[in-house]
Amino acid sequence: MAIDDNKKGDGKPLTREQYRKLKLQQEEDFEARDKRRVQVEREYARKHQQGEPIAQPEPQPTTRAHENVKPAEDFKTPRWHRINRKLNWTITILILLMVVVFLVLFFVN
Repeated sequence: MAIDDNKKGDGKPLTREQYRKLKLQQEEDFEARDKRRVQVEREYARKHQQGEPIAQPEPQPTTRAHENVKPAEDFKTPRWHRINRKLNWTITILILLMVVVFLVLFFVN
């Protein structure tokens, strides 16, 4: 059904009642299509089911390399420290550049 939401086939705008009926019909059509789609998917799954369902592996408890290290500090590797240092320098340089730009704009004008 290729009716524009705002107009009927003859070019006149829809009334609120007609618009509501159109939307209700579209929702019912969607629900019917969705119900049929789910039914077909279930039939397909039943037909193509392989033997036993695949068992999910049980989650294994994670072991820590250093039992005496607090969990919050596990991520602080040497690489993390290097990246943290570079990030701190980058932030500092950007703040200084912003101050310089502010001073230039303030005193040049």
